[in-house]
Amino acid sequence: MDVGMMIMKVAGAAFFLICIVWGLSILARKRQRKLSPTIVLGAGLTFILIWVRVMLGADLLPAPSPRVTTVLVGASWFSAAFLVLKILDFLLIGEYLIDRHGAYIPDVVRVLLVGVGLVAAGLVILEVLLDINPIALVALPTVMTAIVGVALRDTLVRFFSGIALGKIVRIGDWVSVLDREGIVTGITFSHITLITREQTQVTLPNDTVVNSTVTNYSRTPGNVCSVFVDALASEPPGKVCTILIKAAASVDGVLDVPRPVARVNTFKESSVQYQLKFAIADYGRAHDLESAVRIYVWNAFRREGIQIPAPQLVVHMEKGEESDTESVLDESQLVSFIRDVDIFSILLPEHMTLLAQSAQAQHFLPGERLVRQGDPGEALFIILEGSVDVLVEVSGLSKVVNTLHKGQFFGEMSLLTGEPRSATVVAKTPLRVLRIEKHSMSRVIEGHAELIGTISELVVNRQRHSQAAHEELSRERANLDVARETRSLIARIHDFLWKRKEGNRQMVQ
Repeated sequence: MDVGMMIMKVAGAAFFLICIVWGLSILARKRQRKLSPTIVLGAGLTFILIWVRVMLGADLLPAPSPRVTTVLVGASWFSAAFLVLKILDFLLIGEYLIDRHGAYIPDVVRVLLVGVGLVAAGLVILEVLLDINPIALVALPTVMTAIVGVALRDTLVRFFSGIALGKIVRIGDWVSVLDREGIVTGITFSHITLITREQTQVTLPNDTVVNSTVTNYSRTPGNVCSVFVDALASEPPGKVCTILIKAAASVDGVLDVPRPVARVNTFKESSVQYQLKFAIADYGRAHDLESAVRIYVWNAFRREGIQIPAPQLVVHMEKGEESDTESVLDESQLVSFIRDVDIFSILLPEHMTLLAQSAQAQHFLPGERLVRQGDPGEALFIILEGSVDVLVEVSGLSKVVNTLHKGQFFGEMSLLTGEPRSATVVAKTPLRVLRIEKHSMSRVIEGHAELIGTISELVVNRQRHSQAAHEELSRERANLDVARETRSLIARIHDFLWKRKEGNRQMVQ
């Protein structure tokens, strides 16, 4: 063979194999996977065998015996068959079936398919190139077959159990098997590997796992968790259950459907135990989400004044002696926050002090709803720390229309008129607010009816400016006649805050 022709053949084979490996590596990176090293190994071995055969054909190497030549030819074809099978496994099974169509094919099955293909290729090579009858090789003596079968029985059982196991669990699933709970990190020919919550690695034989009860939490659309909470027997159960449900629904990671459920579990000597059940999608976060729900429940109980009973030997601190300095605000600080609210800016100092004395500081965690659209309300909120999202809900869909921060307020219409909430307000960050109730505002308005008109005008103007900014209205639309709506608002506030108070006085008399 001409040396130039030899070089062209070797270069062509090298270029072809390099292009295949390079193209597959690009596809693997696109899928955020690594190219199997066996493909690179198969390509390198195939190139070496081709290069040796070309060198022998060009008489650049000493001529081997015919048997060695035949074995070399058979090895080169066998290596090429291995490379082709691995490429087909990568493209057809890995790329087409798994990545594009979401099929799940266990690794043991993929290895089995490649192995079967290699056996078939080997039989063809033996028949065609080496002129060896493969049937004669397969027809082993009966005794030898029995010995090999007995020796490999456990291995074969575990191998085929690994194939069956692929239909039950997948790598990444959270499972419970043989009193062990963990995430599946590996499924091999002989065993399955779990990593428990304590980060302990557990290895179990495939045949033992297949013959036992396996609970796969990752195949369940929603896994239900439960926490138990105690409250004093004096607390109304209906109120406690409502608070528990709202607290669980506020936790990020708790599913909206099915909705959390709270029920009375049992009565104790001086308390009532409640069971709170909620669904989660990621079972791996079960313990973390249960802890988060308990934190939200504790915060909600504290905000609503519901006490969690402690052991009787524990000395209780009265609310007035509570040493939480973070929740204590000086009266001058409260007055400062109230003064920054434009509808209160017209009040006299004594009025602001009156509101400050009856205002209540409250804490909310991210995701908790302060008010819900459509619900009745008689309170205004001033943000002391943190921020909230204002959502408008229509036909089951919600959209964030505004985000309020420290110093801003919301709920003035419910405070002044008792109208239902026009939007849902959700805590975006850890939140601290000042809550001003309707009865406090009534005490301020009492004897100062002229304040109603001034406050009404401020509220109408604030609503107009907010609406104009939100809907990008024109200046003409923003400057509509305010007087008519102001008079209407005066009447509504007077009826809500003043006439109802007069009616209560007459009933007392």
